Amino acid sequence: MWQNSFNNCGPVAAFCGRYPLFVAALVAAFGVVAADHGVAAGVIPGPLLALAAWRLRGWRVALAWLLCGWLAAGLFIWRDAAGKSAERDLLASAAGEMQARVLADAKAGGKSWSVPAVLLSGRHAGAKVWWEGRGKLPVAGSLVKSQGNFGPLLPPRNPGEFDRAAWLRSQGVTAVFHAGWVNGSVVTGRWAEFGAKLRHGFRTAVTTGLAEDSQEATVIRAVVIGEPPPDAEELVAAFRNSGTLHAFSVSGLHVAMVGSIGWLVLRLAGIPRRWAALALLPLIFGYSWLTGNSSPAVRSAWMAAVFLGAFTARRRPDLLNALGAVLLAVLLWDGRLIFQPGVQLSYGVVAAIAFGADWATRPFEWLARLPLYVPRPLLTRWQIVWLGVRQNVAQSLGVSVVAGIASSPLTAYHFGLITPVSVLAGVFFVPLVFILLSLSLLAAALFPLMPPAAPWLNRANFFVAKACIQTAEKFSAIPGGHLSWKGDSRPFLLVYDLDHGAGAACFYDGKSAAVLFDCADRFSFSRRVAPSLRRLGIAPDAVVLSHPDGGHLGGGAPVWAAFPIRQVILPVERSRSPAFRSWLDAAPLAGIKTVQAADFRELPLPDGAHLEILHVPRPDTQNASADDRVAIYRLHWRGWKLLLTSDAGVGTESDLLAAHTDVAADVIIAGRHRRVLSLGDAFLAAVHPQVIVASHSESPASERLQPETVAYWRSRGIQVIHQGESGGVTIEIDDSGSLRLQGFADHSVKVLHRP
Repeated sequence: MWQNSFNNCGPVAAFCGRYPLFVAALVAAFGVVAADHGVAAGVIPGPLLALAAWRLRGWRVALAWLLCGWLAAGLFIWRDAAGKSAERDLLASAAGEMQARVLADAKAGGKSWSVPAVLLSGRHAGAKVWWEGRGKLPVAGSLVKSQGNFGPLLPPRNPGEFDRAAWLRSQGVTAVFHAGWVNGSVVTGRWAEFGAKLRHGFRTAVTTGLAEDSQEATVIRAVVIGEPPPDAEELVAAFRNSGTLHAFSVSGLHVAMVGSIGWLVLRLAGIPRRWAALALLPLIFGYSWLTGNSSPAVRSAWMAAVFLGAFTARRRPDLLNALGAVLLAVLLWDGRLIFQPGVQLSYGVVAAIAFGADWATRPFEWLARLPLYVPRPLLTRWQIVWLGVRQNVAQSLGVSVVAGIASSPLTAYHFGLITPVSVLAGVFFVPLVFILLSLSLLAAALFPLMPPAAPWLNRANFFVAKACIQTAEKFSAIPGGHLSWKGDSRPFLLVYDLDHGAGAACFYDGKSAAVLFDCADRFSFSRRVAPSLRRLGIAPDAVVLSHPDGGHLGGGAPVWAAFPIRQVILPVERSRSPAFRSWLDAAPLAGIKTVQAADFRELPLPDGAHLEILHVPRPDTQNASADDRVAIYRLHWRGWKLLLTSDAGVGTESDLLAAHTDVAADVIIAGRHRRVLSLGDAFLAAVHPQVIVASHSESPASERLQPETVAYWRSRGIQVIHQGESGGVTIEIDDSGSLRLQGFADHSVKVLHRP
């Protein structure tokens, strides 16, 4: 019976024999994934797969599979243990002076900068850290030295938030070195400085002659260099929703295009295929280096090297074996990379194209057929050109279908978004990117030789970039073209935990409707709140603002650029805040209805809830601080009352009590006034809450929730959720009607039962 089961495995054995490197990489991947669950688990796949290999291909293949599986698992376990040991030791070490070598060009953020670096001093010289410094901006290869201390890689604090700590660990980073409070020294060697000049020159060359802040220049830099567009949420949203955002990071698509451009030039120059393949390698690796050696670009460059090496060795190139060779090397070098979404997408999509491109192209074969009854030798020149165009379109459609199908599960899982329109968008978008990249490379090549020619080419590229933007906008606007993957169908109120006193919350009905209560500051909205909502599959269409403070307004325009906002509730009529004036003046121009809170007593909300407006700041307080101009709202939801006091202080609380306003509530969701106390005794007595959800931030000091305050609230019989400990708080109503409050960071749960 055992033998018979394997007698039917002829196709499997043939596949293993035809693609040995790809199968070996899969075996190594199984070993790494198993080892992630422990040493014992990592040992198991090797012998099992080796037994199968012995029956399929003999003992030599079995031994090779066993070695691949065990070696990949063993190296993964060893590196993981070494990283955890280094992390423990670094976090236990005292503050002091450290020296490191920078691995990339640092990214500036205000007065500070951050960059991955390798330590050159101390017990753990050679450990990789995330260096946060201040002063002169270092470039790749620079030596940095500064006083500072090590901190942990902080996990996400809110549901749906990007796990930056896990991403950094997958890059081999063990800790954060905080040196941002003092200017350190930066020493840049001759070669590092030369490299920085080349990269800066390349960046300048591809957009010289264009306005630096124009959308078209932004798109060119994003596509050619992989430079993230700053403060361009509306632009990014169009590319994201059309499924073409992958063009904004230098990846396999870009490397393949650069290789294709170089191949065409070399072939037109009459260079033999074998030598052309060799000449392409410096071009491909040089482009990867100029654009920052991003992980996808480096992987694609090595894959191209293996693929082109077959031409040089006079062997038929094979995409799956080239993919397998590079993947196997990656897994042996650092198996942690397999857990990165980008790695899974890039290798998964290439494998899918290798397997399914021919199958997916069959429905489009009619596009590539010869004219009826006309042999190819009798075709005119224009008929040959038209046939070539149709063949390329058919192939592009097939590849787009396979790539779309293969990437959908991963993009839905990792990013909460499905873009079926990307299959069709890619047919139009990829040729535009090819033209844009070709013109940019030509401009960069001519810039040092013929400086006037580069601006002329870039001005032509301006229209190509504009066509890219319009293509993304048109396809993103197609109904049903992009769908959010909803992770939870239960209604909830999510109170975000943010830095520096920023505030935001979202009320969601579990289906499609959602309302934002404040939008955080501009940075936190773009980097934390908006990505979290997209990952959760939530697209708010209304905003309720509590007061004209920059930490609660989301910057204005970035909010309606990110989501289909149709209405906003404003707490005051006027304010000096630029972000508030954006809501007041620019929002109506974007088609958003603005409503003054003073004009309403109650407003309907999703899931049968309603919002009661208890207090609106007086018009004569226009010159008061933002925290003294807070509107107070009470959310009525299935018999429960939740009071949203934001950053109100005792002055606002006194106004409510003096007006004999009913403020009773089961839960208070509170921020902190910058200068005076919040939640005074008289106010707490009037509200009589069971739970207080209190925000906390270490900086500035006025945003810290003091231990004595928490102790006092608890002495009054009030349960306290300290957001410095709990992180974001999700509030739900369970099937029994009880109110359930759960902290994301500490997994704490508090349940309020109906009286």
